[in-house]
Amino acid sequence: MNLIARAAGVVVIGLGVVATVAGLALPWTMAGGRHPDLVTIAGIAFLGPLLSGLCVVYGRTEPRRSRLISVVAGVAAAAATVIAVALARLVEPSAGIGLGGPVTVVGTAALVLGWATLVVTGVGRLPGANWRRWTPVGIFAVVLAVAAGYAISWAREGRFVDSTTAGAAPSASQTQIWPLAFAGTQLVGVHKDLAVVRASDGIRAVWLSSGSTAWQYLRSDLPSQTAGLVDGAVVVVFGTDDGVLVTALDAASGAERFSKRYQSGKMATVHAAGRTAVLSGAGTGAGDLLGIDAHDGTQRWRWTPARGGAPCDVTDLAGSPQTVAVGLRCRAQGVDDVAVGLDTATGAERWSWHAIQRGTAELRVLPVGAGFVTLTGAAPQRATYMDAANGSVGPRHDAPGTLPLSVGASIVYADPGSAQAHLASVEAATGKVQWNVGLAGLGGYQPVAATTADGRAYLLWRNTAGALRLLTASTNDGSTTEERAIACNTRCPEATIEAANGHAVVATREEKATQLYLSAI
Repeated sequence: MNLIARAAGVVVIGLGVVATVAGLALPWTMAGGRHPDLVTIAGIAFLGPLLSGLCVVYGRTEPRRSRLISVVAGVAAAAATVIAVALARLVEPSAGIGLGGPVTVVGTAALVLGWATLVVTGVGRLPGANWRRWTPVGIFAVVLAVAAGYAISWAREGRFVDSTTAGAAPSASQTQIWPLAFAGTQLVGVHKDLAVVRASDGIRAVWLSSGSTAWQYLRSDLPSQTAGLVDGAVVVVFGTDDGVLVTALDAASGAERFSKRYQSGKMATVHAAGRTAVLSGAGTGAGDLLGIDAHDGTQRWRWTPARGGAPCDVTDLAGSPQTVAVGLRCRAQGVDDVAVGLDTATGAERWSWHAIQRGTAELRVLPVGAGFVTLTGAAPQRATYMDAANGSVGPRHDAPGTLPLSVGASIVYADPGSAQAHLASVEAATGKVQWNVGLAGLGGYQPVAATTADGRAYLLWRNTAGALRLLTASTNDGSTTEERAIACNTRCPEATIEAANGHAVVATREEKATQLYLSAI
């Protein structure tokens, strides 16, 4: 047994030397590939691998002093471990924890363990060629390597992440009185019977039947920037020193699909285009758009919004399974509003369309049926239909409302009106008005947000006092199916709505607040 323990100590020392040298050679940060200074690297290399190698040789020539030599080498390795740990803790998480620091710590710690073993056993002969004696040593080395791998993974990522997955859904008999307050700044969407909320520290999913948390993915090292629902996944973007970390989580369970870093500027939106997640900045300095596969994180494409050699502002974005439509405002030669169609799979430009200026309002794009509709100018906005594949321009119409909502192949407009609020549906490809209905009881209210699901349009209205009303209407004929008041904290300056599978969720938030108030319908 003493021979096996001695052999295990020697093997662990060898692994420690290799790991320490590799760790000092590898980058300690993911952003910029930074290393410690050369003096520190030399100090760790001397106290760890170099001194250990010298002590192994000296111990073989002076076996009577083997334990003293082992103590000296072990103390030196412990000093190297302390230095490596202190340096690794100085790496900013936002720069990304590279392999170098954790591998160096593991290597020097292995040296301490190996020399501690030799202090007990002494330096002497080894089992020789007897493979039966070496088998438990090999097993121990493999177990130690696996444990080291888990330790490195925890040091790089695991210590910053607090995640859970969803269990069984609460009983249908459980009900909750809304609104409820949740840590958050964005209502990402509704998936089945879950509302997904983004906060600065990550993502939480809430059961709509009980208001309890179904799953969460939180990070203590990076601030979140935005999130979106793409092909059954919650794609959340965290800011890093040199770009973004994108994590995709299964919307139903919270299980992680992938977590990868990309070089980019700050992202403002995540849009779905089939199974491609399109990440974009907004406004001036929007930076490149990224197209990422929502299943495995493969970067499909990168596209720079620029015209005439100068960058353009990104004013809006809409996606379909084949095409991504991007609204731009370019200033290389005066103000030019441009809609550009990108191939969803490759990011190649399919078409572009220049808007005729009708005021200072920024260009908007909406996905409608087999194409897109651009909205330009002030009230009444001019709506132009174009084919998603080739950008060919179809009929134009003046928008009969201030708030547009894409519903299949039509656009439903909500308008406060001068005498009475109303809803109107226009077939986008022809410009034909399909129906127009008046809305009683909404005098003094303005439409602020809308969404659609399951043949119903959910429209949120707010009056000058800040009171909110939710109107549910049939998308077939505009008939009102439900109307209710929505409770909010004070004036509810920020209000959004999302719906799916018969559920509608209204989120309200005070300006600069870190809490969302959710009301589930």
